[in-house]
Amino acid sequence: MKKLATIFILALCALPIWSQSRALGVEADTLRSLRHYKGSDNWFIGIHGGMNHSLSENARFGDFMDMTKPGFAVSVGKYFSPAVGARLYFSYMKQQSRANSEALIEDKNYGFHNFAGYFDGLFNLNNIFGQYKESTRFNVYGILGFGFNATGGFDDKVEAWGKMSAGGYQVYTDKGTYFSLRGGLGLSYMLSNALDLNLELTAHGADDAYNGTRYDRKYDTYVAAMLGLTYHFKDQYGDRRFRYATLTDNDLLDDLNARINAERGVVRKPEKVVKVEREVFRSELLNTTVSFIIDRSSITELQMKNVAEVAKYIEEHPDVNIVITGYADVKTAYPEYNMKLSKRRAESVRDALVKKFHVDPSRLRIDYKGDTVQPFEMKNEWNRVVIFLTEPRNK
Repeated sequence: MKKLATIFILALCALPIWSQSRALGVEADTLRSLRHYKGSDNWFIGIHGGMNHSLSENARFGDFMDMTKPGFAVSVGKYFSPAVGARLYFSYMKQQSRANSEALIEDKNYGFHNFAGYFDGLFNLNNIFGQYKESTRFNVYGILGFGFNATGGFDDKVEAWGKMSAGGYQVYTDKGTYFSLRGGLGLSYMLSNALDLNLELTAHGADDAYNGTRYDRKYDTYVAAMLGLTYHFKDQYGDRRFRYATLTDNDLLDDLNARINAERGVVRKPEKVVKVEREVFRSELLNTTVSFIIDRSSITELQMKNVAEVAKYIEEHPDVNIVITGYADVKTAYPEYNMKLSKRRAESVRDALVKKFHVDPSRLRIDYKGDTVQPFEMKNEWNRVVIFLTEPRNK
């Protein structure tokens, strides 16, 4: 059982890593990427009800329906990507087992209670083996879980069976808690943006004694079929499912930057006037900007040319320093995240100027506005940008 548990847990850890690249839903030539999500997003709760059937000792000698009993469960969990999620799953099942043929009791079937708790990994097979589509209504997912089965409340006949010759069976009547593994498949149909209908088929393996008797085997098993409803909570964007945001690729980004610079005469802010030792210094907005892909702070190869232009300007103007100001567009993410994103963008440009173009860091100062300032109000996507402003150099 320990060896089986070790293999199971390794598989549970490896699958999310293997599926990560597929779960992102982005290929090299696409113009879309999943939105940025945080820990409070993509949570769900579920209720489940159905039947379970024992496969333990002597169960095959009983009537199929007599060995099948009802159960219900509740669950709460989160999806980390369209392909991988996890949940806590708690269930109660009325279960049935069967005494051996030598037992001198008239009805050899006996019942008991099973309270179970599992930590399940959920693996959406549609999105592991294919690209995530927002419009997909039907999904197939795998379930791998580990947890416990707490059993008790055995019928009085079990105690009577234990007192007689049990034919090699060890009979227990006390409550017990046993480690358990389970796996299975789930089918999910999206009824609405908030609600899914689920059917889950699972097989469970627990210690041989969990059903009140132990007989020459390491574990007992039972299977369950549960029908349920899953409710998805709203995320930071007001949605309940994973959504894509539109990306701008390198060629479009370069074109976008050219159009921004061409419009600088229209959007340029009033010049700032600073007095320095009886001289009037007029700060200027450089005609060069650095634009970014949505939710990114890395500089593309094409945009690095604009950073090189700024480095050249600094070299040719030894009397000025540069203020590097980062921005984020107001229609993506939320204010706190956008403030951090704009800071990362400004820092990325500063680091490129220092490390790649050997600009003296004392001549650079960063600033960042998040989405609190939108320098290009007519074009939301233009605001994924870093802008450069000159200021006097203190010699």
